[in-house]
Amino acid sequence: MRKILLTISIYLFCTNVVIAQYQIKIKAINTLDSIIYFRGTVFDEKNFIPKDTVNLTKGTYTISSKKPIIGGIYYFYFPKSKSKVFFSLENKDSLKVQLTGANYLDFIEFSNEKNKVFVDYQRLEKKLSNFDTLYAAELSQGKKFNLAQKAAYFKLKTNQLVYFRTNAMDKMQKTDALYLYFNTLNILDESVPSKKNIQARNTFLRNFNFNTPKLLFTPNIKQVLNEYFSYYPLIADSVSNGVDSVMKGLDCKMNMSKYIVDYFTKLLKNREIVNNTDVYKTFVENYLLNEKCKAIDPKQITVYKEEIANLSLLKMQDTCMNIIMKDTVGKDQNLHEFVKDYNFTVIVFYDPTCEHCKVELPIMDSTLNLLESKYNIKIGRFAVCNEPNLPVNLWKDFIVNNHLNNHYLHVNLGLNSVIRKSYDAFTNPLFYLVNNKAILMGKKVSPQTVKKMILANYLK
Repeated sequence: MRKILLTISIYLFCTNVVIAQYQIKIKAINTLDSIIYFRGTVFDEKNFIPKDTVNLTKGTYTISSKKPIIGGIYYFYFPKSKSKVFFSLENKDSLKVQLTGANYLDFIEFSNEKNKVFVDYQRLEKKLSNFDTLYAAELSQGKKFNLAQKAAYFKLKTNQLVYFRTNAMDKMQKTDALYLYFNTLNILDESVPSKKNIQARNTFLRNFNFNTPKLLFTPNIKQVLNEYFSYYPLIADSVSNGVDSVMKGLDCKMNMSKYIVDYFTKLLKNREIVNNTDVYKTFVENYLLNEKCKAIDPKQITVYKEEIANLSLLKMQDTCMNIIMKDTVGKDQNLHEFVKDYNFTVIVFYDPTCEHCKVELPIMDSTLNLLESKYNIKIGRFAVCNEPNLPVNLWKDFIVNNHLNNHYLHVNLGLNSVIRKSYDAFTNPLFYLVNNKAILMGKKVSPQTVKKMILANYLK
């Protein structure tokens, strides 16, 4: 009987070793944490794939997987210190890791050379973090940096990091996840975006093949896209060209496409982009509603269709839908009549209990006041309270506390679903720009885009 049990045990052990696609043996010595989390990166550092929860109380722990992996950058997350230690993991890798004490990065040990180098790199990053601290302090004091000035500020840091990564890459295969990670960081550090340098933006994009599966499992893709679109002015037509350049080279059957599409839907809703709603609508119609992207969830397609239908109700350079609502004393007010008294009017949808509104409405109001005083123009504010069940006293207090009384008319939307749908006013705050004939000039704009639009039209 003992022989049978021993045979079965040996068989099971050998089978596990044979079929395991990777194995990580962790040894813990007097660690601060009793558990840590083993995660894989995907697209950026905020997205991750939960792989395992590691119990350190027994001193040793083994992680293994029967399923093959593509390979990528993984990390241990330590909940007590909220810190991370990254490492490279390829299919069929067998790693030994030793964790000691509380300062994990300084004392962690890996059995393979590649991750020894990776840990040394992270220690160098930590050593150079004083550049980031000093830069943050400069920003907090109100100092402004353009992209070229920022690159110059970090030049000493990036030179050291690029030098380390370049030397390390000489000893790696180009298909290694760590090689891809280091190479991408080098390209990002060497790039200094200029909105006027069209050739540079094209050259930058050619460095990356978004159809490389392993690239998705590094925390780089979002950084790459952010850098690429830093080359573009915040104008719909220009940004749209950049989106097309990426999408034309993307295999929309791959998982990568889901993350990139999600990135673009957020980017194109950015209110700092002039005519952002038009470019967002075009993107969804060209790439998402015609089922080109097979990786997109069909339920999400339905959401996109409803969203585009709402956005299509209000047309640019056409008369905006009128809003006739009761003001703070219960008197009916008419948007189309109100705009006649001003050169331009900003339609504001807000919720007095919304934290973003408490910040953004005063900024918009300050921008409009500056435009009025500097250029001797009158700008109306047709402010729509977009919270149906809000007590009247809270609404009035918000107006008084934020001094929203210069050229303002305040009305309450209540339960009017037609207006809410027509203006796609399902989030707060939202700003629309019309002229004195109620012609819609801008949808979902920011203070800066309002400024650009008003000056472009007023100073003709």
